[in-house]
Amino acid sequence: MLTAHAHPSILVSYRVLDRTCGSRSVEDGVRVMRFRGGRNLVQLGSTSTFKGVSLRSSRWGRSRVRATADSGGVAESDLTSTSDVRKEVFEVAAENILKEDVLKQNGGSENGSSDNGSIDNGSIDNGVSKGAEGKEKDKKKSKEQEVDWENVPTMPDELDLKQRHPLDPHKPNFSEVLPEPLRPYPSFEGWFVRIWDPQQNFSAAVILATNYATDESQVTLLFAPGKEVKREGGRDSVQYGYTYALAAKTKDAKFTTKEHDEEWDDNRGEEPEGFEWEANGIGRISVTPHVTDLDFTVEGYRFKAHLTKELLWDAHKSEKGPEGWARFVTIIPTHWYVYSLGSSVEYSFSNPEEKIHSEGSGFGHVEKNWGQTFPAGHVWTQAFSADNTAQVCCSGAYFKTPGEKLSTPYIFVLGYRSPKLQLDFRTNDLGIVFKDINLAARESRFSVTAVGPSHTVEIMAYAPYETFSDPVLAPVTKTDWEPACRESYVATAEVKVYEHLAWGIPGTEKLVETQKFEFAALEFGEDLLKEGSEDEGNQN
Repeated sequence: MLTAHAHPSILVSYRVLDRTCGSRSVEDGVRVMRFRGGRNLVQLGSTSTFKGVSLRSSRWGRSRVRATADSGGVAESDLTSTSDVRKEVFEVAAENILKEDVLKQNGGSENGSSDNGSIDNGSIDNGVSKGAEGKEKDKKKSKEQEVDWENVPTMPDELDLKQRHPLDPHKPNFSEVLPEPLRPYPSFEGWFVRIWDPQQNFSAAVILATNYATDESQVTLLFAPGKEVKREGGRDSVQYGYTYALAAKTKDAKFTTKEHDEEWDDNRGEEPEGFEWEANGIGRISVTPHVTDLDFTVEGYRFKAHLTKELLWDAHKSEKGPEGWARFVTIIPTHWYVYSLGSSVEYSFSNPEEKIHSEGSGFGHVEKNWGQTFPAGHVWTQAFSADNTAQVCCSGAYFKTPGEKLSTPYIFVLGYRSPKLQLDFRTNDLGIVFKDINLAARESRFSVTAVGPSHTVEIMAYAPYETFSDPVLAPVTKTDWEPACRESYVATAEVKVYEHLAWGIPGTEKLVETQKFEFAALEFGEDLLKEGSEDEGNQN
């Protein structure tokens, strides 16, 4: 059976035909079957010859399949998405096959017959072919007919992750050939945009998370009011010096992608394809290779931002991020990608009822995650200098095996940028060592030292515990949104950089740079905070 399918809205597998086939004869030509809900499936049926078949992977919206048969009829298929993959499609297919076999044994079909390679329509009324009486009329038709395709679960030739730019949405794979714990992959995907206005010390961020397993999305809006917001009362009055988190969950959300010509498609993956995400009543984000626009409203707070002039993690290759070569490992628990370390931003943030309004310019950080599960014990910090000439971003975590019987060592990534230095450190790179790891979540501070062949970087980040937001929910499991982390946007990050010979031979180190980043972002995983709370209880 020739099957082509989409999920969501993508042709992910060609089980019989290559992407481009020349003339190819098949003993059982083409037969069109209608499934429940008006869906159609082109299946090998009566004798016919494909003179040319061309299959292209769709982007986010649709893919097209062209097949020219001996009879002169032309069929063109738009592969449109459905919200789920139903096993009953196979049962329905079998029922239709049996029905048509019975009709043939009885000497014909309900609406027509096929001979000389024409497409037998049987009981279908979609107009692809009319049988003997409509042959002459069909030959005169120049309009291409459209056929919808049903999603058919089958193993893709590849998961379509390595070719796609990491900033773009990935197409979740629901194949039953994948082990159930890995289905779908990715099961979640999330984008994060944070901005900081150094004039007002105002910071805001939006987390757009999608759980493909449950077809749910959540927008989390975080903000730390600027210095002009000073009121009587404590944290509950929404004022300067604290970080707040608000969230809205929806199933009424959709992705769309930008269309590009074939020349761009040949260089796919070198720049983001671009996409839009939108949900009624919540807002939208539009991402193109060099511009990001967002407009979200959550619980009366409206956040609008326009980001340009991205500062890439790798100045020469936008697809290269903090993972390094690990980005080519298709199925790992969590992928992490940073698109911009310091974009230019114009923004506005307001809530008339709370009499809050901030507007101005600043700097922006853009990153994302996708995968199967969130890491354990994670910590993350990110910061800009007041003039955006220096940036730092560091994250560490470990993974647990199923049943939590075993766990990996801590895995860290650290990137530091300044006018003189461009330094990357990864646990997965040979010759890189992270040491002196100190995590004190309940004291809201952490430090780590990264050692490379020529430089050592010490980083320490901290913030008052009361400045952290309420827990941020995320699809920690495939079915449940649970507290995943808390963030503070009034943290401090201190960095020291040493230059040395051969991985820090004692006596060769030289302090070459220091930076103190104010109003940094600092995040601790909820499991770390919980463990810290339990330890305090045991000590008491």
